[in-house]
Amino acid sequence: MKDINLVVEICGSAGEGTISAGEILSRFMSGQGFEIMSFDSYPAEIRGFGKCVAHTRISTNPIYSPGKYADVLISLNDRHSISQLSVLKSDGILIYDNQPPKAHKEDQSVVGWATPGMISYGIPLNMLANKAAGNARGMNMVALGALAALFHVDKDAFTGSIRNRYAKKKQIVVDSNVNSFLQGYEWTKTNVNKTDLISFDSVSPQVQGEKLITNGNQLVARAALDAKLSFYAGYPITPATKIMEILSKELPKHGGTLLQTEDEIAAIGAVIGAGFGGKRAMTATSGPGFALMTEFTGLSMMAEVPAVIINSQRGGPSTGIPTKTEQSDFNAALFSGTGDCPRVVLAPTDTSSCYQAMVTALYIAEKYQTLVVLLLDFFLSNSIKNIDVPDKPSQEQIYANIAPNKEQLKDYKRYKDTKNGISPRAIPGTPGGMFFSTGLEHSEYGRPDYTDANHLKMTKKRYRKFESILCEAPKLEISAMDSESVDIGVVSWGSSAGAAHEAVMIARKEGMNAASFSSMMVSPFPEDELIAFTDRCKQILIPELNFSGQFAGFAAGIIKRPVERLNFITGRPMAAEDILQKMREM
Repeated sequence: MKDINLVVEICGSAGEGTISAGEILSRFMSGQGFEIMSFDSYPAEIRGFGKCVAHTRISTNPIYSPGKYADVLISLNDRHSISQLSVLKSDGILIYDNQPPKAHKEDQSVVGWATPGMISYGIPLNMLANKAAGNARGMNMVALGALAALFHVDKDAFTGSIRNRYAKKKQIVVDSNVNSFLQGYEWTKTNVNKTDLISFDSVSPQVQGEKLITNGNQLVARAALDAKLSFYAGYPITPATKIMEILSKELPKHGGTLLQTEDEIAAIGAVIGAGFGGKRAMTATSGPGFALMTEFTGLSMMAEVPAVIINSQRGGPSTGIPTKTEQSDFNAALFSGTGDCPRVVLAPTDTSSCYQAMVTALYIAEKYQTLVVLLLDFFLSNSIKNIDVPDKPSQEQIYANIAPNKEQLKDYKRYKDTKNGISPRAIPGTPGGMFFSTGLEHSEYGRPDYTDANHLKMTKKRYRKFESILCEAPKLEISAMDSESVDIGVVSWGSSAGAAHEAVMIARKEGMNAASFSSMMVSPFPEDELIAFTDRCKQILIPELNFSGQFAGFAAGIIKRPVERLNFITGRPMAAEDILQKMREM
């Protein structure tokens, strides 16, 4: 079977259907049995008119990263697409409008900026859209029709996918989009002399089981509902708002409550209040909102109240770059707050693991009566992937509270100093389970106690939980460690892990002896396993999306040896190509 590994970018201005076209392409290709990963870039302003890019990778093989360079660039807007040519491969394909409504000035036509070696196909996108529907709004569908004709994609199956996409719209909308697609398809078949070698003809991907086409935000919301979330409080903020939007519709159907608060401080306060009352509770925010929640993180830890905060990272600091991705809240997630304030931090490494991370976060928060921070980022929140339908959580993961027995309620110590640090937790209203709860240092009964002996005892108790939590950490992701030693070990975290894994796979095909390591559990961190891995590596590379190398500094402190750092703050996801190039240099 012929392999397909293709990156298609559609570039236009906000309002030109760029993102819709990318979604339709992704869903259609997934329906045909291909692996897909798509990632959109768009302006931060709510009603902006800036540059939009729909980036879609299509493959017959597993996909671990979106790919840095495009094989095909479809230009719906010359001005924006000129700047996007920098990511089109030197032998890539440019599809552009060769009959725009107004003639471009010499330096404003995208085809004029194409470099020698690129293949350009001029399609009258605007003219065909007007012919199909009487206006230019269907240019995106004309472009998809041209793409399908050029690369020998099943026309009938594609039109069926478009009909499904707009099935809930009026018939005139459905017909306009289908007709625009067909105009692009037929014109291209008749008028374009194909000179490239890309073809989906005779490509038959292996039949896959049921696939879920989703992004990280959608999967987190789904996992929270499956894990019996009872209460959500939040304030809208990019890129986490979609989680609240989904739960606002679905949580009440599951008997839960959603509260939109006046700010992030109120949101985390409400979550801790609900957690104190025995409800599974969470909120979702981004860096600026997480900063406001910091004081309450200490209350959750000190009062041993379950709480989950999702922080979907954006470019920063401050308001920063709301619609760009970054991994720059690592230090804030682990170390923000006053005093010795331990908390659990989970960082899913791909779209699929967002589900497991959410289930694990609610489970650990409830069982260990602590704060859990789940670190997503703009890329994980919004990139679309087709994945296997995840298994629902077990009963143990759903009902995790360790309640006191009748004997313990006779002289109830809410904060009893136990071997594993977990004190039996009575839900308010439990007969005989009345207790004091405070943000002050306290005795086992919960009453304020400021003696040095008690403070030391209770601090040790709170930290002792982490030894047990580490035993419940999700499985480490270690690839290609099949020899006693390797030349380069790539240690990564969060959304950069997929690119690191792909880079190592390619490097090994090139003859490099390399391996990769990543852990979803960031705090407490599996230090022994990291040391064991790095002890077998001659050199260590740590790629991440922040300027200062926050995780690299953290990891170097564990392994106590120098590491090579690869840092980007481009606003784009980590690219396997960049990691691979650094490995070659090393």
